[in-house]
Amino acid sequence: MRYFNNRSQLARMDFHTRLIMTYFLVFMLAASALSIFMSHENTGLSAEGSAAYYLGDEEQMMFAKEKAELVETAHFHLFIMPIVFLTTGHLFLLSAWSSRWKTFVISSCFVYITLEIAEPWLVRYIGAAWGVLAPINAALLGMTMLLCILVPIYEMWFLKAQRRG
Repeated sequence: MRYFNNRSQLARMDFHTRLIMTYFLVFMLAASALSIFMSHENTGLSAEGSAAYYLGDEEQMMFAKEKAELVETAHFHLFIMPIVFLTTGHLFLLSAWSSRWKTFVISSCFVYITLEIAEPWLVRYIGAAWGVLAPINAALLGMTMLLCILVPIYEMWFLKAQRRG
């Protein structure tokens, strides 16, 4: 844990380590963009669209999501989202940001992932009003993901003053 201090460890990495980490983060950025696009296609990134997507909409000939579909989606998200945030979060923890901000960003990741997994269940089985979580949580989760991606990229390539010296 000595690596997770207030000095950027990212700026001190050798070229090849920075290169592979950057490639990984660029793929995570593309995956995040694709996720936002998919959400937009499915729900329009709106509370009403989210409610229609999970509860069904006769006018659009959409069926309500069945329990098996929700379980399958939750299962996938419970595996992949923590792994993505474990990796991007660890890179973020190597940044020069203060311990307080690191705690806030990492804790926010946990909260937003939890809400992302819970939202379909809340909309489907509690009520359409929970659809409001979709656009709000998507924005917050997206911003957190951007921090965990862009801060390490910036510090790896643009904090030259702290590099090996």
